[in-house]
Amino acid sequence: MAAAAAPATYTRTARRLATDLLSPTIKAPIESLLSRLYAKPVTLHLTKLARPQLDAEILANLVTQKLRDRRNTPRKVIRDAVWRAQLPVSQSQVPSLASHAKAAEVALARDPSRATLGRQRASLSSVVAGLRLKQVSSVYVSAAGRLGKRMTANRAQEKVARKGLTSKGPGFMVRGVGKAHTRVALKAGKRRVGAFGIRVAVGHS
Repeated sequence: MAAAAAPATYTRTARRLATDLLSPTIKAPIESLLSRLYAKPVTLHLTKLARPQLDAEILANLVTQKLRDRRNTPRKVIRDAVWRAQLPVSQSQVPSLASHAKAAEVALARDPSRATLGRQRASLSSVVAGLRLKQVSSVYVSAAGRLGKRMTANRAQEKVARKGLTSKGPGFMVRGVGKAHTRVALKAGKRRVGAFGIRVAVGHS
């Protein structure tokens, strides 16, 4: 019972520390320590991430950080990183091509200069209007390398998990003859028994 209760206690402690870091009373001593270390003023801007699966770089960093801890099982880390992603459960929930065309038409009507190449920046409202129909359609996470816990006779392992609208590859959404936007992130880490690599592919509809 003591061995089973240890991971739960560790998880609760990690969640409590993550919550306390957002409070000003905890951030102030950390900022003071960093200011002494770098000999210049340091200000921390922390944001709590509820859905790291929306960005490939953030998800890759999260998986790499968890795999560095030997108390975490690689298979469970890779599985949870994929299974916790909120994806459309049916084709009816995916925005259609007509919906994207209508949103683009409205955006161009509000700001016709977006159709020219002379404009360098877009307004915040136009960017939000373009991202309103964007969502994650698939997540693919793979880890390969020294993922075991044994110090002797260790060998390379590979753990793969995917979730999406198709069973092959990251499950890209297709709009007409074009493939939807996809972001890929590659990260590397090191455990006590050796190094490992992480590859994350996130498909956006």
